[in-house]
Amino acid sequence: MKKIILTLVFLFVAQFNYASENDTLLLNQAREASLNKDYTLAIKEYKKYINSKDAKDLKNVYLEIANCYYNNNDKDRAVKYVKEAITKHGLTEDAFIYSQVIDPALSKYALSVLYDDLEKMQKQYIATLD
Repeated sequence: MKKIILTLVFLFVAQFNYASENDTLLLNQAREASLNKDYTLAIKEYKKYINSKDAKDLKNVYLEIANCYYNNNDKDRAVKYVKEAITKHGLTEDAFIYSQVIDPALSKYALSVLYDDLEKMQKQYIATLD
């Protein structure tokens, strides 16, 4: 009986470790594609990562997707992902302005589009915490 329990525990831990490594691999592939300016592939990999169970630091991942859309000349979708980083993941105004992740040109553009609604979007995020 002890062997069965130990085997099950081992399999559970191995599965958890594999899922975590797979998620890291997805994120690394997305970032590599972005660095190689293959933004379409990068977006696809980032979205796979977002949908994974162990996705972390989604605020920055959403900004990375926004960068890809912006560099693909799709400003509307870029702003949409910045907005989601604010409303779903709590991106603050300071983090938005001083972020090392978001492209500076995108930051200026998105801020000009979203500025009037920024406080409302931040309150929307805070409401999800309650």
